[in-house]
Amino acid sequence: MNIKYFIFALMLFALISCSVQDSPMEPQDQINLVLDFVVELDMPEPSGLTYDPNTQTLWTVNDPDNNKIYNISLEGELLETLTFIGDDLEGVAFDTNTLWVADELTSEIINVSLQGEELQRVTLAVSQYSAGSGLEGLCLGDSGEFYLLKEKEPGLFIEVSHDFTTLTETELSFADDYSGIYYDSTRDGFWIVSDESEKLYLWDLTNGVREQYSLNIPKAEGVVFIAETNTFYIVSDSEHKLYKFHLEEN
Repeated sequence: MNIKYFIFALMLFALISCSVQDSPMEPQDQINLVLDFVVELDMPEPSGLTYDPNTQTLWTVNDPDNNKIYNISLEGELLETLTFIGDDLEGVAFDTNTLWVADELTSEIINVSLQGEELQRVTLAVSQYSAGSGLEGLCLGDSGEFYLLKEKEPGLFIEVSHDFTTLTETELSFADDYSGIYYDSTRDGFWIVSDESEKLYLWDLTNGVREQYSLNIPKAEGVVFIAETNTFYIVSDSEHKLYKFHLEEN
């Protein structure tokens, strides 16, 4: 082989290899949040959301002036309004055959029957608590523990044991505020919405933010993820609308 040709080929191979290594790698599997529908709800300012697997329906609450609990279909149809009235309801979680609601004004979580009867009321000693930026989101874990969000100033992730004997707090800094939370047992993480950042996050204590998606939703204040159908439901407080999304790989 001609020595000059060999040296030229070697240099060309090195140049190509260097170019390939220096080029940014394209993501192999890009996942998008795809909107399925938007529907207007028959109640003002929905401010929390949870899923009832027994009836395959959603429960939502609203803040002043109504402060009520509503059962709606997955298509957004109002099915029932419970008789219970709170002070400043901001979060709701389904628990076997009852509901827990978070009251921002009183810093309480309240257990309510599906008929609207108050069963139990627990005051939480949340640090740095202030009216107007208090309890905002609520969900339950697989073992009955409670997970809550304090909205901001500072934003907090709050864990409460099922017997209310232990309360721990973790300060959050990945969004401008924190307005809704839902536990995803399939991913062992939490879906969190921020109405001010207009984003949906998958987050956990160990890894922090694992995924994030932009939301073109004003005042998103409640989120549900249904693993069986790979679908999200998100409510807008200011628009009083229900949004349905699904995750889709490109």
